[in-house]
Amino acid sequence: MTVDLSGRGAAFLEFWRERHLCSLTTVRPDGTAHVVPVGVTLEPAAGLARVITFRRSRKVALINGRDGVTAGEHFAEARPAAAPFRDDPDAFDGELSEIKARGGVHADSGNESGRDASRPRSAPGVPVAVCQIDGPRWSTLEGLAVVRDDPAAVAEAVRRYAERYRAPRVNPERVVLEISITRVLGTL
Repeated sequence: MTVDLSGRGAAFLEFWRERHLCSLTTVRPDGTAHVVPVGVTLEPAAGLARVITFRRSRKVALINGRDGVTAGEHFAEARPAAAPFRDDPDAFDGELSEIKARGGVHADSGNESGRDASRPRSAPGVPVAVCQIDGPRWSTLEGLAVVRDDPAAVAEAVRRYAERYRAPRVNPERVVLEISITRVLGTL
């Protein structure tokens, strides 16, 4: 169930429209936090936050790599064997090949609900949090994330990102983390 953001007020909505770098927190299989800088867009009416990234990123592995296989096995299926890794500090590395996966969600065009059909309806994603801070003002959105790779979802996420930040570079590996917001914390 997503949170109704309509009553959060104008200051909250404006804060999430202003250009601020955010952080995304996911949980590694060993229970430690994985925190990375990201751009986040908010769709208040739908109770959704979005983060654009590329399919071989660690954040995608942590959300998507919990479907009963190791993250390394997931990536071996998702990319050609000869494809080099990008020079990206958030990219997949050998460490993930040792991580045993635990039930995550990948939503693709074959599943309009955004929920992996093998997962129960009560578990539509993996818990994550996004946060932004500006002096004494801060806001954290907690929710359940799924990875979407269908062209319409990616295009919508890119459009929203370009409105808040700037047009991102073309990336054929782009996917979107779609977060159904379940809790809001902060000063706004």
